[in-house]
Amino acid sequence: MAGAPSAQTPPVETATQPQVQPEVAAEATVSDYVLFSINVQDFSHPEQSAAALDKIISLHETYNVPVDIYLTDVMAQIYAEQYPALLERLKASPVVAVSYHVRPPRPYYNNYDWLGLSAMSADQLYETILRYETHAVDPVTGQTSDEAGGYQYVSSLIGYAPYAGSALSDDPKISAAAAQVFRELGAQMTIKHGSVNNLGDTKNGLPVRPEHYDYKLYEQVGEDAAQAFETALTQAHDAQGARAPYFVGVKMHDNNFFAAESAWLTVYMNGGKRPPWNPELKAALLSQAGQDAMWAMYEQTVIYVASQQGRIAPVNLPMVLDMIRK
Repeated sequence: MAGAPSAQTPPVETATQPQVQPEVAAEATVSDYVLFSINVQDFSHPEQSAAALDKIISLHETYNVPVDIYLTDVMAQIYAEQYPALLERLKASPVVAVSYHVRPPRPYYNNYDWLGLSAMSADQLYETILRYETHAVDPVTGQTSDEAGGYQYVSSLIGYAPYAGSALSDDPKISAAAAQVFRELGAQMTIKHGSVNNLGDTKNGLPVRPEHYDYKLYEQVGEDAAQAFETALTQAHDAQGARAPYFVGVKMHDNNFFAAESAWLTVYMNGGKRPPWNPELKAALLSQAGQDAMWAMYEQTVIYVASQQGRIAPVNLPMVLDMIRK
């Protein structure tokens, strides 16, 4: 991450997140909620990624539908250096809340412990993850550099601590150590996949993002948007262990709009799970017809959710945190 500020003695205090915008506050009488989440990660096609994210923000602002944008440090730096106007939109938009997500080659990811974290002592594990979340990572070796990076770097760019920070590791010890680091750096929420997560549930000392149905919208292309969303909502209500209020998590990635697969999957999974890696590998772009179909499904879903306000409330993470605190 050439050009990033130095991180020789990283602090663990960060700026306070901005307050929830009143014009998009959740309605107290609604029991069905939707969280739009955009995971931004495609360093191989930065121009397409930036264009897609700019279009997504415009769409959500037009219909006043909140959205959570999950950045990696690599993508945050690309936007800061190559697309500064987009970074300013992320910081200033009244409907956008920024969170953070971990991607390889950081070693605390599901079935991806190439560094041997599981064999470390508790102190070593904590210090290793803290360094990874305050320093940049060499994309070839996976080792940290002396440049700023990680969760703390994203905080410095957007002006507040990203709301959620989590390591999707299948090792409880690694997951707990990562959660401690994210808590100390300012995260207020964590993410948990593969289970029903009710409002107010916690993991490793942090509230879990509520979700009763993981609606992977990119798998629904070509379906009727309204009918597909209502099916997802029914699945949320019917999920074992679910209790009101109910949450549908609408998930998309930047690469879904333009590429056959993500950059990190292409380089750090398909390209092998051990260093060295070749960050020059690139996934093929979707055909124009494929891109158009993906955009149509996403746009129609946002428009449908917006049309259901009063019955269904779209929210983002600061609004969910406000619900938990009430």
